[in-house]
Amino acid sequence: MVRRANRQYHDRVAGRYDQVYDTPYWRFYRDVSWRHLKAFLPAHRPVHGADLGCGTGWFGLKLLKAGFDVTFLDPSGKMLARAQDAVEKTGTRGRETRFVHGELEDMSEIADESLDFATAQGDPLSFCEDPALALRELRRILKPEGHAVLSVDSRVAGVRKLAENKKPDAALDLLRTGRTEWTGDGERFGMKMFDPDELDRLLVHAGFEPVSRIAKTCVVQRSNQAWLEDAQQRRKLMQAEESVHKLPQYFGMAGHFQVAAKRR
Repeated sequence: MVRRANRQYHDRVAGRYDQVYDTPYWRFYRDVSWRHLKAFLPAHRPVHGADLGCGTGWFGLKLLKAGFDVTFLDPSGKMLARAQDAVEKTGTRGRETRFVHGELEDMSEIADESLDFATAQGDPLSFCEDPALALRELRRILKPEGHAVLSVDSRVAGVRKLAENKKPDAALDLLRTGRTEWTGDGERFGMKMFDPDELDRLLVHAGFEPVSRIAKTCVVQRSNQAWLEDAQQRRKLMQAEESVHKLPQYFGMAGHFQVAAKRR
């Protein structure tokens, strides 16, 4: 289950979360994520989707705009309240919304096979103590043939960062177990970082068929986000990003990766 420190941290930062991530890099990152995700949205309407680990609701709002009824779920009550405020501010476009205070490992408030589509952005699967259980729950709530698009933290990037910070024991532990600690802003809590093939195996075991995978991001990094300030150059960088981010050899450049999978 989501650790108490994780929940407390997200409760504490909920009021400034959008400001922290309102930068050229993170806007580009979200656009990359959405452009990959939208290929797996059901073509028919009406449909019911979910933004799992929704935070302040950015992806759920995109689903609303696309004509979905949307369930927003998050373990942080204050994050969920921010998502609800955002929906009230922008309007529901005539669609139904639901807000669930919960986590991926226990989505019992969501009925079996009630969702046509789900996404989990911001890497909530990485913060689960039992990712396999979370994936089984995800399969339970999705309809057969429904798609899920999941973003997770990359183990390669984690090992590289620990090595650069001269922490060999922590790097070796992460390499062996996939487990490490998230640290920042005075908080620390456990997390899981994935290898792409490892996540594919977990998805298959839970009853999914992986169908697509991208690294996020390869060409543009946070350290060079100034490249994105010119609109024409940003378009060129998006084209470059999308030309390489499905290629396995580029996954080592990215801090995260995103997987689309179909429920069997």
